[in-house]
Amino acid sequence: MYQPDSFAQFLESRMNMTPELEATRLSTEQVADVALLAVAHADSYAGTARLISLMASLPVPSDEPRDFWFELWQAADDPVLLPGNLRGQLLRAVDGDGTALADQLLHVIAEMSTEQRSAAAEVIGQAIGTEHLGGYKSDYIGELWLRDVESAAWQVLHAYRGRRTWEDQQEFVRAWQHA
Repeated sequence: MYQPDSFAQFLESRMNMTPELEATRLSTEQVADVALLAVAHADSYAGTARLISLMASLPVPSDEPRDFWFELWQAADDPVLLPGNLRGQLLRAVDGDGTALADQLLHVIAEMSTEQRSAAAEVIGQAIGTEHLGGYKSDYIGELWLRDVESAAWQVLHAYRGRRTWEDQQEFVRAWQHA
């Protein structure tokens, strides 16, 4: 799908809905069109929201010298996992652009050896294991977290691949109409 910098920009360019347009002036058809377009573009935002949610499930960075993040760095043997190296990408994701965070996390996980992945899963599982997950081993919980990050990151990167044009999108629709 064609994806401009923001959904508001898309609505303005394709439906002439300026930011000042009052919602009371929208017809039922325009509201339906907006809903349809929002669903069509939801995959990129859903993946980013999932990545943020997963990151929020981890302990927040602290001033402790050997906190969770230090332990994760040691387990994965990758300094990219330190808060100072994730901060910029995470804050961009909170603003709606999760591509850099997705790329960074997917790259780190893909580069882990089997031993590093197991060690990282253990550290993560110990940190996020809660009472309602108490029946599962921490390494399993951490492995599920890592898999979820991989899936969400892939979803974000796939949604933003090549940012096709509006014309490409229309050609895709026409092809399927005549298939």
